[in-house]
Amino acid sequence: MKVRLTLTLLSIFLRIVVFSQNHVSWKFSYDKVQHKVIANGKIDPTWHIYSQKTDPNSGPVATVLSINKTQGVKPIGVFEENMVPHEIYDPNFESKVYLFEQEYQASQQIKIKNTSEISGSVFYMVCDETKCLPPIEVPFTIKIQ
Repeated sequence: MKVRLTLTLLSIFLRIVVFSQNHVSWKFSYDKVQHKVIANGKIDPTWHIYSQKTDPNSGPVATVLSINKTQGVKPIGVFEENMVPHEIYDPNFESKVYLFEQEYQASQQIKIKNTSEISGSVFYMVCDETKCLPPIEVPFTIKIQ
């Protein structure tokens, strides 16, 4: 009984820690006119994520968005960031990095045929002035009507 209670409490604690570390709220949509998947991220105050422009050898993990290859969904090109990132020298990584604070937006053109949904994921790392949290992958599914 004691072990079961301990495991239950530990499980609850870990869920709280994991979900409290996700400092970006994501929304994904499909623009039927432009045939684009749009990703919008709202970043908590004091936190930031890294642009695709960030050199992979500089240290931080750049944001990567991807669309799952499924029947009826054909990505055209790659996700393009629709905003200009801040360019800074980060003393923690001893290199120039590109980052977004407060919000993030990217889009990708796709062709769809006879499908009712688009799925994919965003993989990113969030940092503040003193620490970075481990990278996280957030899956998404968009229903097409």
